[in-house]
Amino acid sequence: MKRTMFLVAVLFMVAASQAQTLQSLFEKYSEDERFEYVSVGNGMMNMASSMGGMAKSEKGAKSKMKSTKILTLKATSDSQIMKSFEKELSQVLEAGKFETAVETRDKGESVHIYFHISGKDNIDQLIVAKTKNELSLIWNSGKMTKEELMGGTSCNGDVTAEDGKENS
Repeated sequence: MKRTMFLVAVLFMVAASQAQTLQSLFEKYSEDERFEYVSVGNGMMNMASSMGGMAKSEKGAKSKMKSTKILTLKATSDSQIMKSFEKELSQVLEAGKFETAVETRDKGESVHIYFHISGKDNIDQLIVAKTKNELSLIWNSGKMTKEELMGGTSCNGDVTAEDGKENS
């Protein structure tokens, strides 16, 4: 019995160590010719937040984002690469214990916004936008609280994070 328990524990550790992360998913496909990849680093994020045209509260949240990475696959929903990529993405979301913030579906298109907080306010936000012929991942990472992130995910600015009431 002890030997069986030991083997089960070893199998769980091996499975956990092989679980794919968001970082490894982006690394794996960023060099793949079938994918488009864009990475915006800290310097460009700071320059963008310092430029005009943003409300003061929006600048504060945006300045806390350290990077944005975009990975886009243009393929049909029933193609093997799309199915394989979606399966890997689901495994990453499950293993990383991402929480759903927003989910929308309309006329064959969907957008899901997920987030994951690790350590002291280290946050990953993942936006997954899917159409019949394209799947895009937008990964924002930075150092902010869940409340600051949720304030930044309102779709059109009509709802404030502080009171949840609509602005007229």
